[in-house]
Amino acid sequence: MKKFRIVLIIVCILITIFGIGWYAIDRYLNTNLADVDSIKTDSKFENVTYDKVEDVWDDSVLGILTIEKIGLNVTVKEGSTNDVLKDYIGHIETTATYDGNIGLAGHNRGYGDSFFARLNELEVGDIVKYKTKFYERTYKVDNIQAIFETDWSLLENTKENKLTMITCIPNRREQRLCVQATEMTCNTEIQELQ
Repeated sequence: MKKFRIVLIIVCILITIFGIGWYAIDRYLNTNLADVDSIKTDSKFENVTYDKVEDVWDDSVLGILTIEKIGLNVTVKEGSTNDVLKDYIGHIETTATYDGNIGLAGHNRGYGDSFFARLNELEVGDIVKYKTKFYERTYKVDNIQAIFETDWSLLENTKENKLTMITCIPNRREQRLCVQATEMTCNTEIQELQ
């Protein structure tokens, strides 16, 4: 009888530990990765606009990113280090530079120039413009999602021209907001915007 009680206590302890562990894992894995709407309400920068474009196209300037909806007009430079991101939008070095899937990173809080502070306000269908030394392209947002910081699959190269913009999500240390836009290639579609 005494052995039965000890076994029963051990089983109850194991079930409790397993239940707590299962709850913690489930909560971690289901931190609303697809729930981008909750990210949209976290913005404290609704009226912030950034217009910071370099006067000179030197070798370090890759392009100018313009998103009228959120008042963004900023220079893009090579690199995603804090030294670059404190003053510019950074080009993620492992992604395409001009054609294909161009990865861009930016801060959204905690820095003087948090250029992606309002990135969470974008919606599918919004327009993004990117000008380089070689072209000026118009893109339409077609994918918005929260991703884990270790998930780089959306930065893989593509045949179509894309911009993939990534920034942190407040209070979600392991996650990033990823906004993708695909180049608008149909002239009538672009002319309708003007």
